[in-house]
Amino acid sequence: MLVVKCCLLQLLSVLLAGVLLGESTESREWVAKSGHKVVAKALALADNKVQFERTDGSKITVDLDKLSDGDQTMLRDHFGIKEPEPGAGPAVETADDLPHPLGKTTDEIQADGGWSYFLYLPETLPKGEKHPVMFIMDPGGGSARTANRYIPGANRNRFIIAVSKQSKNGFGESAQAIEGMMRHVRETLPVDEDRLYTSGFSGGSRMALSTAAKNTDIAGVLACGAGGNVGSAKQLVYGLCGSNCFNRTDMANSFKGYGNRDGILRYFPGKHDWAKEDLIDDAMTHLNGVFLFKNAKKYPEVTERYVHDVMTLIRENQESDPLRAYVWAEFLTEHDANSPDLASIHGKLAQSETNKLFLKGLTDIDDFAVKSFGDISNSQWQADPKVSAACLREAKKYTGTPWEEVLTKMAEDAQKF
Repeated sequence: MLVVKCCLLQLLSVLLAGVLLGESTESREWVAKSGHKVVAKALALADNKVQFERTDGSKITVDLDKLSDGDQTMLRDHFGIKEPEPGAGPAVETADDLPHPLGKTTDEIQADGGWSYFLYLPETLPKGEKHPVMFIMDPGGGSARTANRYIPGANRNRFIIAVSKQSKNGFGESAQAIEGMMRHVRETLPVDEDRLYTSGFSGGSRMALSTAAKNTDIAGVLACGAGGNVGSAKQLVYGLCGSNCFNRTDMANSFKGYGNRDGILRYFPGKHDWAKEDLIDDAMTHLNGVFLFKNAKKYPEVTERYVHDVMTLIRENQESDPLRAYVWAEFLTEHDANSPDLASIHGKLAQSETNKLFLKGLTDIDDFAVKSFGDISNSQWQADPKVSAACLREAKKYTGTPWEEVLTKMAEDAQKF
């Protein structure tokens, strides 16, 4: 059940049918997480909703998850309701009616015009729904291997992955190859036209950005290792770039003046190369989450599944990678996501100053990069002394976090491979 941003005591037009009736509580003050309070007695609890009767006799129904943790526990105990298992998510019937197998990258698929592509359909695709798609361009020409680094993110977010075979650096008809792939996927699969994304590395990243600029129906771009012109602030861009990539200045320039507050430019220790799978997974999860939380009313079940899947990520990384777990716990908390143990996990992770410093670096490093690399052309290859000094000063702010290494490396010259 999702948290809806509205007054705690919004009256439902139709009261809950089939509620679990039992002995009501005494009249008392109930407190919501938002701070709202009401004096009432609880009549029933079922399907994660509480039916209250106020002192004037009026009845209201409220989502249980909007109440304080203490009130939630009290109500569950009173009505004999077990707290949901942390790992339990909504049941999903996987799609078994698609023209390609799930969980396996296909062989080359022929599209009109002589173009072809490779496709990956996650095992997690729900049946009877339309699905988001990420169209990918490889600078050396796409293959089944290109899709591999996107598979963890595709499985978590239930994204279809399509990789163009012909689009590559130096190929004059790359745009046509991409359009041919996109058209064929949209004609042959149940695609959600509001959730189309492009991605690629190096020259493929430039193609991903230019494709989005030409197609206003593209919701977002995952750009890795090269920049370009962002088509619209409405299109969400997540950039990934090596600290010593020769395109680091180019990437910074791409975000200069970019007006979408949800966009992210993330540098990682490395040269000119694809980002690792976990960073691509995080990028896809961010793109997906921003869209779903903005459109939760239209996608209630999809958003509920998303929250469950991200909570799984958080639990899996809580001990092994608390920095990553905290970033996602903060993301869900900021968007008022509903999960039984989110508050407790987020609270524990927030006790670490290192976790909080890491999150601050994630949100600040893109601004620093734009200011430091966006205006100095020779920083593309040879580090400018002023920029290097700024990087080293910035690195001291994030001692003990990965940003210390990233910023220290950014003070050095760029490297191609």
